[in-house]
Amino acid sequence: MLYNVNIPALSELNWSLLAPYDLVITVAPKVRLEIGRFSLGLLPRIRLIANPADELVFSAGAFCEIAHDATIVIGGEHRNESLLNYTFGGPANVFKRFMTEQDWSLCTVAPVKPVRIGDNVMISTGAIVVGGAEIGDGSIIGAGAVVAGRCEPLGVYAGVPARRLRDRFSQRMADLYTQVQLPRVSAEDINKLPALLDRLAADEITLNDYAGSVRLLQGRPQVLLEGSIGPGSTVNPVRTTGYVVAGQTVVNPDLDAYFAQIWRKQGDSVRWSPDIFAELKLTPQAG
Repeated sequence: MLYNVNIPALSELNWSLLAPYDLVITVAPKVRLEIGRFSLGLLPRIRLIANPADELVFSAGAFCEIAHDATIVIGGEHRNESLLNYTFGGPANVFKRFMTEQDWSLCTVAPVKPVRIGDNVMISTGAIVVGGAEIGDGSIIGAGAVVAGRCEPLGVYAGVPARRLRDRFSQRMADLYTQVQLPRVSAEDINKLPALLDRLAADEITLNDYAGSVRLLQGRPQVLLEGSIGPGSTVNPVRTTGYVVAGQTVVNPDLDAYFAQIWRKQGDSVRWSPDIFAELKLTPQAG
């Protein structure tokens, strides 16, 4: 169903039209960032520094959140194993005009180490995630932590560098967590999740009761976006470029019109759907 929702033009809430979908953002020729459904809040905290090679530099699963003052830094690492790790940046950049291309290449930043984040990862206030970090599904990164390596799933991590303090769940809760298949729950049933999962954890309902109350997606649509690097090395989507459903490219003017609402210049409301792909009958029936 489509609803009229009061969201003024140019409001950040317009990004909610993208929230229920997997996103692939392409910056420069082929540099890609992949952000899972309901994890769009990570994007403003990403800093993409310098000009990385053409590759997938960032990926995150579904249902991830990050504090407003936490940061994910991709690229920009100096070649600290070299005798000269100076990049001739900023005011010294003019000196590069007097170097050969080969000499200049020795002063560039080190190759980008990608960041990989699983499903349902929480990154707390003041935390920093840097290139080479891999955070497993369901893990929590504590306040002020610095993550540069691998964090195994379902752990609570803190410190510099981040270390596992404890498991997030008891074994029973970890088993339930796996079985509820949170990343696949239809956006049309998301509003039911808080009460259902609270009752499931309290043994007031069974897994069969839960399964009968939510639909699971058979395939997760992707929205493809063009992005640009903004002030402070932020990544900013500027337009949609396509859609993928079940591995197939979809061309649909109704989708174009729906997502174009994000960048409109005037108007105080949008036509909003919890799942526009389902509304337009473009995805397999959830079950």
